[in-house]
Amino acid sequence: MLNFLFYLCRMKLEKKKDLTRITELMDIIRDVRKVMRSHFMKKMKEHHFDVTIEMLEVLYILWSKDNINQQEIVDKTNRNKASITSLIDNLTARALVQRNPDPTDRRNNLIALTKEGKNYQEKLIPILEEVYQSFQADITSEELENTINVLQKINKKMIE
Repeated sequence: MLNFLFYLCRMKLEKKKDLTRITELMDIIRDVRKVMRSHFMKKMKEHHFDVTIEMLEVLYILWSKDNINQQEIVDKTNRNKASITSLIDNLTARALVQRNPDPTDRRNNLIALTKEGKNYQEKLIPILEEVYQSFQADITSEELENTINVLQKINKKMIE
């Protein structure tokens, strides 16, 4: 019986330690995101790019699949429709995307890259490589792969 109580006490301590470590992980993820975002925006300004990270998210989606419904962008970014509308307005003002009528549904527009929007990707690649290399300088490919796998597991578990 004493062994069982000792086991329960140890379990509670381990759970508390795990909770502390998970909290620590969440703090680190938040801090890394903040630092990466800041570093990236600094590089963007140095190279005179006038877009935000949020705008780049939309461009990235369109570089993968162009001429898509706004709702697809909403779904892929996990942002609300109003914020995506604002991002698309800003990208349109910069002549990077355009709204085209949806031939299958007059109520919808399809969001498409302009020629400049397509060319923007080529201009960004060297900057992205520079930023990513600075983050990965002291990290092996194996460490990066392990980190990605663990974070994907956490994400999958949180979605369930």
